[in-house]
Amino acid sequence: MDHRVDTIAPPIRLRRLLVPLDFSAASLRAYQYAVALAGCFGGELTLLHVVPPPVLPEWGYAHLAHRDELLKSAAVRKLEDFVRTQGPAGECVGELLVRAGDPHLQIPEAARQLHADILVIATHGDSPLPHCLLGNTAEEVVRRAPCPVWVVPGVTSEEAELQPALFPLRRILVGTDFSAESRKALRYGIALAREFDATLHVVHVVPTVLPADVSHLAVILQEATMKETAHRELARMYAEELPADVPVVMTALCGNPFLEIDMEALRVRAGLVVVSTHGHTGLRYLLLGCTAQRVVQHTSVPVLVVRDQEPEFIPLGKVEKALPQ
Repeated sequence: MDHRVDTIAPPIRLRRLLVPLDFSAASLRAYQYAVALAGCFGGELTLLHVVPPPVLPEWGYAHLAHRDELLKSAAVRKLEDFVRTQGPAGECVGELLVRAGDPHLQIPEAARQLHADILVIATHGDSPLPHCLLGNTAEEVVRRAPCPVWVVPGVTSEEAELQPALFPLRRILVGTDFSAESRKALRYGIALAREFDATLHVVHVVPTVLPADVSHLAVILQEATMKETAHRELARMYAEELPADVPVVMTALCGNPFLEIDMEALRVRAGLVVVSTHGHTGLRYLLLGCTAQRVVQHTSVPVLVVRDQEPEFIPLGKVEKALPQ
């Protein structure tokens, strides 16, 4: 008999979705995810294009303002043309926004000014514009954004033709370190699992990967204790924090947290990984930096990064739609 609690987590609010778009295959894939989410939650998209700072010196300082205006006008026309080509899918687009500057600064600032409920962004775009969604822009946005960030793994144009447009959300993996911050990620995971009738996989990783200057002996001696504590805490969480109406699989692993989360997501064929920022463990130095950011860097499936400080769920009533298959 399942002795879990019978709780009702309110639906999440995703009415205002911000989507940075540089017209690369990667950012178009993020746009597809955002359209699906908007259709599911009755939301509206704001498409944002950021004109990057000038790289070539021939513009000169006196011409920067003129140069930005020309590029912004061209970007607005390109966004308008893009929406027109989307047919019915473009009906969920409510606003087109063009800014000039560093994308990793402009994107979070736009999300803040728009009071966005979620930001949907791709990693590793292949745009010819060198600063738009290339490199670590998505990771910087995750660090600075005032709202949850849904990060879609980027693809090249060739890969986009071979891969399905969307992953079905049948299995959702939530990484937890038992901190208050990671419990917020768990609440998001529960709400999404309910919306999409998905199985929730809750994973805790006992960290065993160390910097070179840390004694391995101390961790070896503590590993058995940490494993026992993890299993005990997962059992308590299963009984007290996870509702009975959501199918749940609890897993404790050992190793490098972000690598183990990625491999477990692939193993269970998860359609989404949910992690929180600013989570921590008693051995914080073992995490080798921010686990959430490294999950974004390395995972092969979409990642929802939940902020530790943001508005909680706002009840909207049960959503009946689901992501298209």
